[in-house]
Amino acid sequence: MTGYDSRLDPRTTALLVVDMQNDFVSSDGAMARFGFDTADVRAAVAPMVRLLEGARQASVRVVHTKMVNDVRRNAVSWTAFWGDPAVTVPGTWGASFVPELEPHSDEIVIEKYGYGAFLGTSLDITLRAVGVETIVVCGTGPNICSGDTMHEAFALGFHVVAVSDALASFSRDGCEQNRKLKDVGLYVVANHYGRVMRSEEVLRAWGQPS
Repeated sequence: MTGYDSRLDPRTTALLVVDMQNDFVSSDGAMARFGFDTADVRAAVAPMVRLLEGARQASVRVVHTKMVNDVRRNAVSWTAFWGDPAVTVPGTWGASFVPELEPHSDEIVIEKYGYGAFLGTSLDITLRAVGVETIVVCGTGPNICSGDTMHEAFALGFHVVAVSDALASFSRDGCEQNRKLKDVGLYVVANHYGRVMRSEEVLRAWGQPS
């Protein structure tokens, strides 16, 4: 491996799959019921599946993050802004992962109580314990949840890769706005935090077919 690809060494890389839960993805999920257009997130599932399968084949560590809305564990500011939990409530179908991206039994699941996956969780310690230096991020919200996760990772000293075709945003203003939000999120990463790559580039770096 040469150049930036050397930072994608499977031995020191983790794939983070961010918040691919029914409430954020499914057309029957809570966000869709609240008027958010989740079509782009659903469209990103297929490249995420290829990326996840490639990571497993290459023995890249896989971590799934799971948004939890619970007034006993969310910040007061979170509850004040969002109100009583109505999305990804523990024990509900909406909080479960979409079937295509269900974690394997040996993969780590990190529960988080806000947008980013590092603040208030064990993710930092978990990754460092196994020698991870680079995180490859796919999932929901490159402008929100995935975005905050990448920003936090950079601040903690991890190399960051955003997988452009395996990230998607949702909004109440339709697909055009979704893509604008995604473009802004990826622009911020590319210019301030890390590298933006397509899934086939990442898979090639892992020696996997794309």
